[in-house]
Formats: sequence, C-alpha cells, structure tokens
Amino acid sequence: MFELYSSRIKKLKSLLDVRKIQNFLVTRDQNILYLTGFYGKDSGSLLLITDDRLHLLVNLIYLEQSRKSIKNKNINIICCRKDKFKTLAEILENYYSRLLGFEGMNINFSDFCKLEKILSKQNKKLINIDGIVEKLREVKDKTEINKIRDVCRITDKVFNSLINSSGYNINKLSEIELAYKIEELFIKNGSDGRSFDTIVAGGKNSSMPHYLPGKLKLIDGPVVMDFGCRFKNYCSDITRTIFLRNGKIYNEFKKIYDIVLKAQLLAIKNCREGISCSHLDKIARGYIASKGYGNNFGHGLGHGVGLEVHEQPVVNSRSRTTLKKNMVITIEPGIYIENIGGIRIEDMVLVDKNKCEVLYSSTKNFVVLG
Repeated sequence: MFELYSSRIKKLKSLLDVRKIQNFLVTRDQNILYLTGFYGKDSGSLLLITDDRLHLLVNLIYLEQSRKSIKNKNINIICCRKDKFKTLAEILENYYSRLLGFEGMNINFSDFCKLEKILSKQNKKLINIDGIVEKLREVKDKTEINKIRDVCRITDKVFNSLINSSGYNINKLSEIELAYKIEELFIKNGSDGRSFDTIVAGGKNSSMPHYLPGKLKLIDGPVVMDFGCRFKNYCSDITRTIFLRNGKIYNEFKKIYDIVLKAQLLAIKNCREGISCSHLDKIARGYIASKGYGNNFGHGLGHGVGLEVHEQPVVNSRSRTTLKKNMVITIEPGIYIENIGGIRIEDMVLVDKNKCEVLYSSTKNFVVLG
C-alpha cells in the first residue's frame, strides 16, 4: 500500500509542478484518505504537501488512528494542541516559496480568512487550485476497482434479500421502516454501514427524487428504493423501483417503467471511453423526451462514485468531461409525475475502452410483490 499512496502523491506533485506550485494544502477528508490512507470524518485535518515532505496536522482525538493508518515514514504527523493554522504557519516558515496552493471548494470562509491573515505575515499568498485531487480520483486504480466490486456485491445481496421477502412482509412496513430494514441488511451482509441517507418513497411520494422516508405505509403502487453502503471506505449507489398489489396501478406504471429502462439500457450500450458525459446524458434524455416525458426527467443522468457517493465526473448536459477507461459512474434516468408517482433505475458501471461493465447483477425486471 505504501507504493500505492506514493504513486498518487507523485502524480499530484507532477500536476502541481506544471502550475509551479511547491506547497499545497489538502483539507478534504476524502482527499487526505486518497493520498495517505488516513480517514477521519469531519476531522478538520490538514495535509501539507511540500517538495521534500508531507505534514499531516491532526487533532489529538485522531492522533493514534492516523499513526496506525499511515505507513509512509515521509509523512510527518503532528498533533495540534493549539490553532492548527498557526501550527501550519510555523511549518511554512521553513519553506521559501511565497505561494501556497489550496482547495478553495474544501475550506469554509472563516478558515480561509484566518489562514490568509496568518500567511500574510510571512508575505505568503494563497493560490486557489480547485479539484486537482478530485481529478486524480476520477480514474480508479486496480485496488479501488476491487473494493468497488466488493461493495456492489454486498448491495446486490441486500436487494435480493428484499425482493425474496413476500410482498405481504413489505406491506407491513412504512417507508422509514423499510429504510431501516435495508440498513440493517447492510450490516448483516458485511458492509461498514450506509453511504448516504436511504431513500424509500412509496406511492405518490415516489415523484420526489430525493424524498426522505416517512411513516406512509407501503400498500400499493411504486416503491422507489435508492440506497448504498460503504466497504473499506468505498461507496455503492443503486436504485430499483418495485410495485405492490393494485393491478390497475401496475398497468399505468408499466409503460413508464419500460421507457425508463429502455433509456437506461441505451445509455449503458453507448457508455465507453471517449464519449462525452453530456452526449451520454443526451442519449437517455432524448429517448425519454421522444416518448413525451422530457419535462419529467429533471436531474442529470449520473455521477462518479468512489470514496464519496457523489464525486467527479458529473454526467449531465452541462458536463465537459469525456469518459476515460476505469472511471466508475452511475446511470440513473427517471420519470417523475407530480402527485402520481415516479420511476428511477440506477446502476453503477465501470467504463472500458469499447463498452462499460454493469457492476450489479440485481434484476431490473418489472417486479411486483404481493
């Protein structure tokens, strides 16, 4: 693993050299994890990258954890018992470069002002370099891909457990109870917990893409389940829509379901290295629009997944990203009709040279329970 993190740091330094930046400050927890192996959620840690060494500044409560996580002896772990930015300034006094690159998107305004004020006393200037580590994270290495495969396998097991239960059992539950059941199954199947707040939207509530589950009993109609888990710090994200009971409702939604599924399959068929994210979005969106539901698909086609459940690249009509081999993205078209209901189908896929690989085996057939 030492070689893995060293290789990532080397790639980052090459990108910084092009910009003539010798010192760079990393503040996003997931980026620190990517570069060092240490992860503290909302830890407030700082990683200073310099020409000759890396300095990781952590709070006392993360000191032991960071020491056990990091195997690179060239990383100087510092316990901050006082203001971390003052400690950072003390370290920077030993470096002559007048520029400090930093992640503008990953620091709040208050901390930015404090850091800027402290560095001004050393006649040093902050240079905003957004998304440079996130760009490296877009293309997954073999270690990452193996972990993502593992977390997707766990997710498949959870969905299969759900649909192999009788509709009667699900009908006993409310939305929030089913969400809790899904998260319970994550743990039973070996995950490290959920990767985001589980969405369970029944009946008319399914027309709201990011609906938070409530106490509605799941009696009939569509049930949109959007869920994911974590395993070894990597995330999964899947959406399946199933149906309960009422035959009339099945007939009304079967047509819409088939349109969403066809749009997703078209996007999957065309997903490959070299296609732009905006064009991939256009393929799915164009098909849905051709069936008269263009105004009912109001979000992007997908997003990257890895250490975070939502990361680069963004797959929508405004994206300027071209897909590369070993990117992992979601493909998740949907149709939502206010006060009636909605359908969404989502898979994670691994981009390859001439195709993509769907990372789930969970059925996308029109599932009716009860």
